[in-house]
Amino acid sequence: MSAALLEVRGLSRRFAGLLAVDEVSFEVRRGELVGLIGPNGAGKTTLFNVIAGQMPPSAGEVRFAGERIDGREAGEIARRGISRTYQNLRVFPDISVFDNVSAGAAGRHGVSLWRALLPGLDRARSAAIAAATVGALERFGLTAQADALAGNLAYGQKKMLEIARAMALGPSLLLLDEPAAGLNTAETLALADLVRALCREGLTIVLVEHDMPMVMRICDRIVVLDSGRLIADGAPPAVRADPAVRAAYLGDAA
Repeated sequence: MSAALLEVRGLSRRFAGLLAVDEVSFEVRRGELVGLIGPNGAGKTTLFNVIAGQMPPSAGEVRFAGERIDGREAGEIARRGISRTYQNLRVFPDISVFDNVSAGAAGRHGVSLWRALLPGLDRARSAAIAAATVGALERFGLTAQADALAGNLAYGQKKMLEIARAMALGPSLLLLDEPAAGLNTAETLALADLVRALCREGLTIVLVEHDMPMVMRICDRIVVLDSGRLIADGAPPAVRADPAVRAAYLGDAA
């Protein structure tokens, strides 16, 4: 691991009278797998939304690879190398699995999904989008389902589809928002192994997850939010033992 890839500095996000993220600061180094945890309503997804450009911050800044990106358009941030998944699945149910993953690959080239599906896209970009799509399908075990409608996949496969689409963009930073939610034990274990493998290959990952055994097992470091504020940042054993964290979130079950 080397220098910081992501830097969050004094970040706040206010909705009317609610301060959802309150002066949060932390860094993520290249090649690191960081867990972002906290109780429901702690501000985790809002933080992801600001980093990925879905909404601007009310204060503070976000730097990626040394450049300030807060307030930039989401598509531009994605093309710079930040990709994400969502708490609630955002698959396109009425088109094929292949075309769903192509949405991520097309975004890498500044092309919308619908533009990529229309004839007339130049051959070089079409070939690059197809190659990235095929690679992501293979990596996430979806090759056999490539021509199936995404809406017909089992829930666990839809979760893999969402990550495959994010990875088809070719990111250097992947934001995973509760990828294990709704998965059974076997699927969760397989997902954990896959996420750890991606990190070993050099991908930087920030993981929002409520499955604490998974977080404690695979993460290099854990950042904890409570009511929008950062209350802990450290190695899993230290975070597990932190009294403030136990009181806010982990409790005796930790």
